[in-house]
Amino acid sequence: MPKKSKAARGRREPKRRPANRVIFWFAGLLFLTGGSLAALFFFGQEGPSRTQPAYEEAHLRLPRIQEYMGRIDRTVYEVLYRRGVAEKDIRFTDVGHRTDNGDAWNFTEITIRFQDEAVLQLVLRELLSKIAELGPHVEACRDADPYEGIALSVYARDRLTHRIRLVIEEPPPEPPLVKHLPRVAIIIDDLGYDLAMARAFASLDIPVTLSVLPMAPFTGDIARVAGRSGHELMLHLPMEPKGYPELNPGPGALLNSMEPEEIRRLVLRHLNEVPAATGVNNHMGSSFTEKDEKVAVFLEEIRKRGLFFVDSRTSAGSVAYSLARKMGVPSACRSVFLDNEQSSKDIGIQMERLLGVAKQHGEAVGIAHPFPETLTALKSEAGRLKGQVELVPVSELVR
Repeated sequence: MPKKSKAARGRREPKRRPANRVIFWFAGLLFLTGGSLAALFFFGQEGPSRTQPAYEEAHLRLPRIQEYMGRIDRTVYEVLYRRGVAEKDIRFTDVGHRTDNGDAWNFTEITIRFQDEAVLQLVLRELLSKIAELGPHVEACRDADPYEGIALSVYARDRLTHRIRLVIEEPPPEPPLVKHLPRVAIIIDDLGYDLAMARAFASLDIPVTLSVLPMAPFTGDIARVAGRSGHELMLHLPMEPKGYPELNPGPGALLNSMEPEEIRRLVLRHLNEVPAATGVNNHMGSSFTEKDEKVAVFLEEIRKRGLFFVDSRTSAGSVAYSLARKMGVPSACRSVFLDNEQSSKDIGIQMERLLGVAKQHGEAVGIAHPFPETLTALKSEAGRLKGQVELVPVSELVR
């Protein structure tokens, strides 16, 4: 072999990478990139979402009638408080669920007791004046009251939403002690995305039922919090709402397009994620709960597990409660949403409505959400609630 010249020996030839090392490096890059994309796809589709799903669509859609009802409630209470009417003299004497052409609302009769005719007339004039200021879609008219007194019928968008009775009445004697108070259950929905807030609700000294969403960042942690604190735990099962997909119920939702086997698979997956749950209620579902054939599939899985079901009643057309009763699934139905509006005054009004339902029917189910205002209201109202009703886990109201 001929020797290299000195010049040739002094030059360094570029180092060549072996072909197999280049291939290995390129394959590794593809693996990492592909793995990242695959993980992104997998967790984006199946893993826990970090975004809190929307509140029940009964609140989000906020039919106009409910919007006006909130204004009427606030106006009435502002007038009464301004005129010094005591809380004990304001009674929700009738609360009934009504539906009409897609609207659903709780008709409310409020009886206000006065001892002074002049104050009654002052409140009457101010109520008529302030309600008239709410706009053309709200109207109050004076009725002939079958009882002695004065009655106002209030209409929102031509639906009767309130009857306000003003009566002259001496304070009644203290009621005798009774053995059985009306029973009230309060469910805290939409848990799973704020562990600190869930712990705060679990620290309440009233028996709230905690309902946790599946596939949320803190689903398992909150289930353990419920177990340690002794609070009843439910699975808050997401279902397709009207307005889907713009209104997103969150990961793992039951959809109208799913075949029965896929619905079963999802329900079982979610139940296995929250094995300590003793019952289920629906998150959203205003569209899904109107479909008999879809509802029957998930109710069958609940029945097999020996669980109960609470219809959150996010649609006036929901068949879930009636179908559960027919199928022999222990069940109950939501009476009042407590925090459609997150202010202490509005939550207080809804609490009175809940108490009115309980006193009229012997029991009632309220649903609330993990808002700071709701937590504050429940803390401040706990003593008063205990004096008027028996607070129980919702499982005690299913039948």
